[in-house]
Amino acid sequence: MTDKLALHTRLEKDLTEDWQAILDILAEFMQVPVALILQADNQQVNVYARNQSKRNPFRLKQNLPSGSSLFHKKVIETNQQLSVLDASQSKEWAKSNELQYGLINYLGFPLHWPDGAKFGIICVMKTDAEAYTTKQKQVILQIKKIVESHLELVWQNQQLQAQSNNLQYLAYTDDLTESWNRRAFINESNKELKRSHRSGHIVCLLMMDIDDFKDINDAFGHEVGDEVLKLFSHCIQATKRPYDIFGRIGGEEFAILLPETGLKQATHLAERIRKKVSEIFYFTQGQSIKITVSIGVHQVDDKETNILVALNQADKLLYAAKHSGKNTVIATSL
Repeated sequence: MTDKLALHTRLEKDLTEDWQAILDILAEFMQVPVALILQADNQQVNVYARNQSKRNPFRLKQNLPSGSSLFHKKVIETNQQLSVLDASQSKEWAKSNELQYGLINYLGFPLHWPDGAKFGIICVMKTDAEAYTTKQKQVILQIKKIVESHLELVWQNQQLQAQSNNLQYLAYTDDLTESWNRRAFINESNKELKRSHRSGHIVCLLMMDIDDFKDINDAFGHEVGDEVLKLFSHCIQATKRPYDIFGRIGGEEFAILLPETGLKQATHLAERIRKKVSEIFYFTQGQSIKITVSIGVHQVDDKETNILVALNQADKLLYAAKHSGKNTVIATSL
């Protein structure tokens, strides 16, 4: 669960600054050279925030391998606070890395995410064996609560982001085919057109229509028609390139915007799609349904800054493909 902070770079920076200021105050009140917030991650502990004292030997973002600090290891393993007044007097702590800096006095508490998962540790260390006062212990416990309240904000922010991403996915995705819906295709394609026109790259557009789809619906019903649409969409998703923009425009019509693609390459891809689709057979009610597609290939003109204009041009080519015998690709004549 420690990757939550990595998902929120701006929030992470703000937390680092806030926690550093808190640790500066904590170190002064506790009269210690070292105050740390550590993030436990797999087999190591990372210094997430530190007080700014020159007497603090630990660096921000420093990785402390598992076992180098017996103090931190104990807190993480037991998930309980640890208080050690004088580690130099105990064989248990003799090999802990902190002793090389004379840090013999340790007080640390585990930090948790709201769901109970471990985040890491907040701790203070010093070079003398003097016990902390009750008031000092109360203060570090209060700061622990403040840090965990910050972690709760990160958690809530992540939950809201996840919900927002899910809502956007639902709003932009065609439920049946799991491709972009018309609105999403238009939005994403217009963004790509602006980028391509700025950079001077060629863009092509494929307009596709499943041949005789109405006859399939009439003969076998809409449920079979839906399955045919799914098969077609999955075939296109498996054939197109990762950066191509694919969407269902309406009914049995689909489109693909091909960034940085010339007419020859786009036509080749369209032929490959046509061939792949022609290999699809859907079996139902003891019969085999053969699927074919007609495709119009249009190279987008520099003046076509809106994808709707390009779609209209590609649709004319698709119409020509339909009337030339179907299962055909027709491209712009340049």
